[in-house]
Amino acid sequence: VGVSPTLAHLVFPGLFEKSVAAVSNLELRAREAFTPELIDWLERGMIDVAVLTNPPPGHALSFHPLLGEPFALISHARMGIGPVVSVSQLTRIPVLMTSLHRGLVDRQLASLGKSLRVQAEIDSVDSIRELVLRGRWTTVMPVSVFHEHLRQEPVVMSEISGIQLNRLLVLATRIDPRPNPSLAVVHELVMGEFARMERQGIFSFGGRRHEALS
Repeated sequence: VGVSPTLAHLVFPGLFEKSVAAVSNLELRAREAFTPELIDWLERGMIDVAVLTNPPPGHALSFHPLLGEPFALISHARMGIGPVVSVSQLTRIPVLMTSLHRGLVDRQLASLGKSLRVQAEIDSVDSIRELVLRGRWTTVMPVSVFHEHLRQEPVVMSEISGIQLNRLLVLATRIDPRPNPSLAVVHELVMGEFARMERQGIFSFGGRRHEALS
């Protein structure tokens, strides 16, 4: 099973425990990478199923949409950025970005003739998260990435008005006419994990605020 670095810490623990309980003698291997590498691994048979972010067309894979997740501007509270920023304000704020998220967001901003002001491109979600928590830097990330930090750290998750920035999460497998019962079980378990997390509000602003206040 392949998952992106923004989702691995959310998906793998529950998926592992549920797969052990559901299927005896199932060998589950977890791989973490960004979408282009996950697609390559799928097509080469190195993994059997992957959660992809906005997969590009032109690949002979089977796709099952999981959910759409909004992006937020993430900052430390000491920076004084409010809970809502306009798209015009966003484009004036220096941000740290992964190359994948930068591409997704800039393509969506291009419809308004705007683009991000990228301070640095860092293909390490953990590194960007650490820099933001140090209090001097901002990023634009899917809301689930900072899910665990809203109650523990002085983090502000700002909604972006004037445009709906989001990513589409898709469950992908190779197209294979031969039935694979174990793969079918894992497929259903992954879908179940995302349904559970979506009910908890992990992929929405409303869920973040509820947890921050509880």
